[in-house]
This record gives sequence, structure tokens and C-alpha cells, in this order.
Amino acid sequence: MSAFVARRYFARGKEQLRAGDVDAATQSFAAAVELAPYFVEARVGAALTLARSDPPRAAQLLRVGLRGLARASHRRLVLVALGDVLTAGGDFPGADEAYTQASQIPGRHPLAARLARLQAKTGRYAEALATLAAATATPPTTRGSGAG
Repeated sequence: MSAFVARRYFARGKEQLRAGDVDAATQSFAAAVELAPYFVEARVGAALTLARSDPPRAAQLLRVGLRGLARASHRRLVLVALGDVLTAGGDFPGADEAYTQASQIPGRHPLAARLARLQAKTGRYAEALATLAAATATPPTTRGSGAG
């Protein structure tokens, strides 16, 4: 029952965010997390909306959420959000660590642009260019052998 109610709070939070009511969205996402602590999308939503006013608290919400996450895709999502929150809060070494951990987990969220932006913000321009170059390099295609 609480998971169903948490999903309703989450849906309400998304609607409030679309309408531009960030404070109400933050409260709705937080209510969803309170009802279902392992509802990863709600936790990420709560943290990203909270980061606008209180980045340290948002980062802590994500760090707490990392504990006990078994699914790699969930862990990666939370680590990417943590990197975003820490970058916004000015904790560049912490963001670098979060993005590095996330990049070691296979997933769909592209990290190259985020990581390159962070590297450039910290004066590591050569690394930023290398990160972007590696991300845009296309792997060679393998064609079947044999006569044509």
C-alpha cells in the first residue's frame, strides 16, 4: 500500500515541478521517499529539487540512499545525481569521485559531458578534451570475413 501511495506522491511531484512549483515538488518527492525509502527515482527527484536551496542536505539524501542499493542501474543513477548535486554545490572533488564510481557501472546515462564539464571547471582542460574525444570516438565495426 505504501509503495502505491509513494508513486502518487512522486507523480504529483513531477506535475508540480513541470508547473514550476519547486518547493511543493520537493515536499512531494520527500514524502514518496519517506513512504518507500528505496524508490530511487523519488529520492533523485527530492535531491535534485532540494539542491537548489540546500546542496549539502541534498547530497546527504543521496548518500543515505546509496546504502543497500543492490541493483547496479539504481546505484549508477544515484551516483550520477550525487555528482550533479556536488558539482552544483561546489564540491568538485566529491563530484569527481561520484562520477568516477558511476562510470565504472554499465548504464545508459552518458557521463562524458558531465565529467568533461567538471574537469574544465577544475582547470583540467587536457583531461576534459580527452574525455570528450574518447566519448565521441566510434568503435571500429567488425564485418564478417569471407568472399563478397
